[in-house]
Amino acid sequence: MVSDEVPFRPSRHAAFTDEQRWALLLEHDQCLERGAKAAFLRRVGVTPFSIKKWSMWRDAGRLVDPATKEPTTVARHVLKYDERVELERLRRENQRLQLELEQSQSAVELLGKAAALLEGLAKSAGPNQEEPPPRPGMPDWLRDPDTSRLPPIPSRPSAMPE
Repeated sequence: MVSDEVPFRPSRHAAFTDEQRWALLLEHDQCLERGAKAAFLRRVGVTPFSIKKWSMWRDAGRLVDPATKEPTTVARHVLKYDERVELERLRRENQRLQLELEQSQSAVELLGKAAALLEGLAKSAGPNQEEPPPRPGMPDWLRDPDTSRLPPIPSRPSAMPE
């Protein structure tokens, strides 16, 4: 007794799910009359090779009854090739950025220690530290950071004669 229910398949190359394969195998096994199996395969659009392959999977335990199969939360082959490539690129970039962050944090820590050391040295030197003697030939206005004592800048002659 063969049922008239045929699983929908949009094209010849569309794949069946494991549940559909199991159901088709059960129906195929029920075909006992001469030519019934070939007629069934033509009707559902499955090749004899596919049925043989699915039977081997069933015998090997790779294809099991969906009613007894435990639900799985992890799907196989979830990511496409370009998604896997992008994921690997992002992982490498993440690793590079984490290394850069660690280096930056180490540098900030080192600069903080250097600043504390310089501050401690400045406090221990005291406020009575004398300025170094002036270099010979250097005018006072160059040594002094106060710009109000700088000599005036002479005006520039115009390029056009009058």
